[in-house]
Order: sequence, then structure tokens, then C-alpha cells
Amino acid sequence: MSKHIITYGALTTNHVLQFAEKYGKIFSLKIGPRFVVLDGYKLVKEVYLQQGDNLADRPMLPLFYEIVGDKGLVAASGYKWKQQRRFALSTLRNFGLGKKSLEPSISLECTFLNEAITNEQGRPFKPRLLLNNAVANVICVFVFGNRFEYSDNDFQTLLKNINEAVYLEGGICAQLKDDTAAGFDVENLCICTLDLFVAGTETTSTTLYWGLLYMIKYPEIQAKVQEEIDRVVGGSQQPSLSDKDNMPYTNAVIHEIQRIGNIFPINVARATVEDTQIGEYSIPQGTIVTGSLTSVLFDESEWKTPHSFNPGHFLDAEGKFRRRDTFLPFSLGALVLTTNHILQFAEKYGKIFSLRIFGPRIVVLDGYKLVKEVYLQQGDNLADRPMLPLFYDIVGDKGLVASSGYKWKQQRRFALSTLRNFGLGKKSLEPSISLECTFLNEAISNEQGRPFDPRLLLNNAVANVICVLVFGNRFEYSDNDFQSLLKNINEAVFLEGGICALLYNMFPRLMRRVPGPHKKVFSLWREVIDFVREKVNAHRVDYDPSNPRDYIDCFLGEMEKLKDDTAAGFDVENLCICTLDLFGAGTETTSTTVYWGLLYMIKYPEIQAKVQEEIDRVVGGSRQPSLSDKDNMPYTNAVIHEIQRIGNIIPINVVRATVEDTQIGEYSIPKGTIVTGNLTSVLFDKSEWETPHSFNPGHFLDAEGKFRRRDAFLPFSLGKRVCLGEQLARMELFLFFSSLLQRFTFSSPAGVEPSLDYKLGATHCPQPYKLCAVPR
Repeated sequence: MSKHIITYGALTTNHVLQFAEKYGKIFSLKIGPRFVVLDGYKLVKEVYLQQGDNLADRPMLPLFYEIVGDKGLVAASGYKWKQQRRFALSTLRNFGLGKKSLEPSISLECTFLNEAITNEQGRPFKPRLLLNNAVANVICVFVFGNRFEYSDNDFQTLLKNINEAVYLEGGICAQLKDDTAAGFDVENLCICTLDLFVAGTETTSTTLYWGLLYMIKYPEIQAKVQEEIDRVVGGSQQPSLSDKDNMPYTNAVIHEIQRIGNIFPINVARATVEDTQIGEYSIPQGTIVTGSLTSVLFDESEWKTPHSFNPGHFLDAEGKFRRRDTFLPFSLGALVLTTNHILQFAEKYGKIFSLRIFGPRIVVLDGYKLVKEVYLQQGDNLADRPMLPLFYDIVGDKGLVASSGYKWKQQRRFALSTLRNFGLGKKSLEPSISLECTFLNEAISNEQGRPFDPRLLLNNAVANVICVLVFGNRFEYSDNDFQSLLKNINEAVFLEGGICALLYNMFPRLMRRVPGPHKKVFSLWREVIDFVREKVNAHRVDYDPSNPRDYIDCFLGEMEKLKDDTAAGFDVENLCICTLDLFGAGTETTSTTVYWGLLYMIKYPEIQAKVQEEIDRVVGGSRQPSLSDKDNMPYTNAVIHEIQRIGNIIPINVVRATVEDTQIGEYSIPKGTIVTGNLTSVLFDKSEWETPHSFNPGHFLDAEGKFRRRDAFLPFSLGKRVCLGEQLARMELFLFFSSLLQRFTFSSPAGVEPSLDYKLGATHCPQPYKLCAVPR
């Protein structure tokens, strides 16, 4: 490359702009190692997107290498970086990153920040430290699990050290010192935590610091922002993310602060993974490449007044917010755009690909046709469960969910035959469900039309149907032990989808010895198992083999019959775990589906009205809906199925393991490999559903308005491990949903727009919401 300059001293943004004017849009510098600089929006975008995979590495700069080595999220490259970034993104999303579930934590921190500023009583003060405290605390909740008081000395020392280190890293001494790969271990965990903390604190607090400076510089803009806030939000509540779309000017001002604040004038350096062609130049493997983000954010061909603070850059002629392609304060390309979503992996790597998420390799099957083909044709070869440390340490290889081989076959056979004897999938169970519908309706009536969160009541109702089958009786909604049981299950299921569960499955020996939320998972399940064990012991006291009352009684009878067949798992401990499996699986998924259902009804009142019209016409108001009404209620049935489809309660099928070496397509899968079907890809398959991302009951109706089954409707999975409670769930969903809409009209509280945001633990569940239930 001919266009290069030998430079000494600190490289500034002005230097880079001057070099670009003199030498062109691509030039090289030598400040220690040679590095290539890309200048201007079009070139930066073209190279970072089209050559993103070739520019995904980080160069080894001695100063940073001697601090963190090749560890963490910032300094790592190659396979290690891909694994760490994928894990960090998926984990942080599980904890609310980019979702409404994180909003309460940020809003709470806003309150503390406002209080601290109020304490200054209008006197002059430097806001930097307070802004650092507030922004850092949001990250602390993510990575440490708690926030810190602004008066905490250790916390203040931490922030002071980070600020000073970040400042010194940009100085001349650091640049002179620069003259010279899946990393899941404790040391890397520390560095990744450091990366998240620093990256999430320094940039955001600095942007806010710029923002306040621009507001005192331009008080007329500050006044206009405040006028919009007063008009949209008022003064009685905190601003919410739901207000954002109604506040275009405020949004535009924030974006303009980010643009002109230009926190990272020169993009963090990358290194070419292989020899790479950029324009007319051939860039050797390992060359440092960086984009001048200043040239992008101040590109005169893209911005009307690039050197002026002008919120109009982000507003259209009607005053509505508009996105700008050249707004790249976060950079772009492989280092930003790798979302690691399984659907995107499938688009890139095909319908069969493998991942390493928690230690062992997982083979993922994508799309309806492949999932159906493999689960049905290779069902016997995919009938085992893998041994995941967290779940093994809770239940071992016992129960209906975690067991494999002969024991699982015996337990599943027994559970199915026993539950069928007690009415599973038959009309004989209907009176129990209808009775629970009555109790649920009464409890909702007691709310007297006031806003309330229906989640707990739905859990009570659905759980009681399972209780009748396994314990022989239901519980009052006021029963403290029952409420504790439900609360523990809900919390445990949520925590099992969190970062500590992933870490436990990756580092079981370490995680068994350290504190954290994973310990809470164990204590919660212990309490649930103890509850079940008490019920089992009570049954043994008055057990009558000639008159079995429920699943527990029947299991006790089978224990006696098969006492010599120890491999079949008919013992007291396995009875407790099997009962737990029936209770947990039969409660969480069905109640969550109904919870989604009510949310969609308040979101789409015209669909709710159409369901109610059909219920009134077919059932009337003098009796409860019955399973015999189902065939005459195609629209209601279609709505329930669409709730299940788009609610997508189990996005990734519960993992299975190959029983023997198995051929799937062109791939040979070794015995013991974890295999899972991406049910999201099935339920949203564009080749199977007309409008996969819209709530559309028409998916389940033919041209004449009759209900039609869809092959790609697989919320219960399929094959040998198909959900054992599918028939029960179908009965419950129809009876609960139709009974609720027969009795009540559901709506959002006044002034509240229903949100379809969700939280992801072990299941895909709506964010908590409130509704009003008005008797019809």
C-alpha cells in the first residue's frame, strides 16, 4: 500500500480528518504497527457490512494485552469472541436487554439520581459523578445482581479507578506502549464482567454528560423537550419506554447528542481475519483496520448542518422522528450485527447446525419439515434426555422429564395409563375443570372491575386441575401452603432460564461452591419436593389398594407390584419427582397460555367481541361452556390455537439426546449428542403460515369459516417425547378461555396501551400486566 504516513505522538480526530483530505478515503498509519483507516459513511458502511466476517478480530495491542490478555468481550477474537459475545447477548436479553422488563430497574435508578440532584438545592455542582453512579448501577443489576448506594465507598473507588484508567488509556504513554482465542473460565468471567461494566457505564454516562451540557448551552431546546415531556407524560409519573413513540422531539434531541457528542471518534480497532480486498487495496491478514466514525457522523454529504447541534437531523417535515442510516455511534458490522438468534443462524448455516451453549455441543433442527421428519422418523433415536448438571443436581435421573431409557419408558407408560383412568382426555375430567372455572370466575368477580394482574389466579385454577389428578383434591385460593408452592415453582422456572443456570451447566464444579441465584433454584425446588413428599406420606397412611384415589395411590400400588424391578423406578423418591413433573409441567405452560390469551384479547378487542358473539350464540349465558360445544365454536377454537402458536411458550424444544449414532440428513450425529428442535421456526415458518408474525385466527379457519387443523401447529412438540399432558391442556384451554370470555369483557386500565413484551425464563411469558374484568 503506497498511501501511508509515519506518525509519532497522540493521534487526534483532526489528524485523521486532515489525512483523509490529503490522502483519500483509505490510508494507512504507522503508530507502532501499521493500521488502515477508513473514512466516510459510504466506505465505512460498505466495508464493515460486506467484509464484516473478515474484520471481526481484535489486534493484540501490548498495553491492553498485558491488562486482560486475549480474554473478555472486547479484546478476544475468533472462536472465543464469538462464543463470549453470543453468550453475553443471549444472557443479557434474558435479563431484559432491549426489552420493557429492564425498564423498572432504570426508572428506579432515575428516581435515585433525581433525589441526589435535588439534594444539591440548586447550587452549582459537577454532574459527572452522579451520572456515573446512576448508569453504572443499571449495569450492576445485570452483572452483580444488585445496585449500590451512591455513598458506598467501594463503589465510588471502583468508578474513580475506571474513569482514570479510561482517560490514561487515551494518552501518549499508552500509544507508545502499543509499539510492539471459547474462554469460559473464571478469569475470563472476570474480564467479561469488567467489559460489560466499563462499556455500559463510561459511554452512556459520558453521553448524558454531553446532553446536560448541550441543554444549558441551548436553553430553548431544553424548554422544547420539557414542553413535550409535560404534554405526553405529565408530572405525576416517570417517563416510560411506552412514551417514546409519542415524543419525537425528545428522541431526536437524544440522537443528536449522540451524533455531535461523538463519544468514539475513531472506532475501536479491528484486525483482518484473512487477506482482504478493500477497494483497490489488498489488506494482509492481521492488519489493524479502523473506521473514522467522526467522518461518518459529520459527513457533509449526509447531514444538513453536520457541525451544528440540530435535532432536525432526526425529524421529518411533519415533525416525526426519522432514523438515519448514517447514525452509527455504536459502529456496525460483525462486531454489532451478530445477534446470534437461532433463526438467523439457520438462515446463514442451514436447517441443521450445531452450537455450544453450556458445555456440550447442541445440534439444532430448524423449520417444520425437518423437525417433523427427524422427530417422527428418528423418534426412537432421540428419546433420551441429556444429563445437564443443574437439573441432574436437582432431580437426578428421576421423574418423567429427566429420565431416559427403560426407566423413562416404564414411567411414561404408567403415567399415561393412570391419568387416562382418571379422565385425561375424556369427558369424565370435565366436571373438575368446569368446577375450577366457577371458582376462577368468582375470584375475578371479587376484583369488581378494578385493574389487577390475573397471573396468580390463573396459576391457582390450572394448578388445581393437576392437584385433583395427582393429590386427589383441590386447594382454596387462600391456602397459604398452596400459594407458597405456586410462588416457588414460578420463581424457580424463571431462574432456570437465567445466567446462573447457564453458568452452572458450564462450570458445575465451580458453581457448586459459589453463592448466587442458582442456590435459590435448589432451595425453591427442595421446598416444592418437600411439599410433594408430605402429600405422598399422607397418602401412605390411609392408602387402600382396592380404591385408588389418584396418581399417588396408583403409584404406591405399582411400587408393590414391581418392587423387584428396581430399574423401572417405582420408589418413593421417584414418585415425588414424577409428581413434581406432572404438577410443574401441567401448570406453568397452560396458565401462561391463558395469560397470553387474555393479553391478546385486550390488545384486539374486536377479536374478543367476535369470540363472545360465538359463545353467546352457541352456549348462551345460563350454563358453562362444555367440551361438546367445541365443534360448534370454530372461531373460538381458532383463537385459542392462534394464542398457542404466537404465544410460543417453549420457543426451543426441551433438549433430547441421541440414543445411538444417528444420521440426520447429511450429518452423522454421535451417540449422546444433545439435539433440539427450534419450535419458533416451526410456529413462525413463512412457508407454512400466511402471516406468521401477526395474531391471525384465520390461520386455523378455512374459506367457509370452519376450523382446520394445521400440520405445522406443534406447540406440544411431537415424536416419542411429545408433551404427556397435551390432551389435558387442550381441554383446559378451551374450557377456561371460553368460560372467562362468557362471563367477562376484558380491557386495559384507562390510558394504558397493552404491551406484548415478554420475559424469558424457562418459558416465554408476557411481562406482568393488569387488566379490568367487567361482568357481562
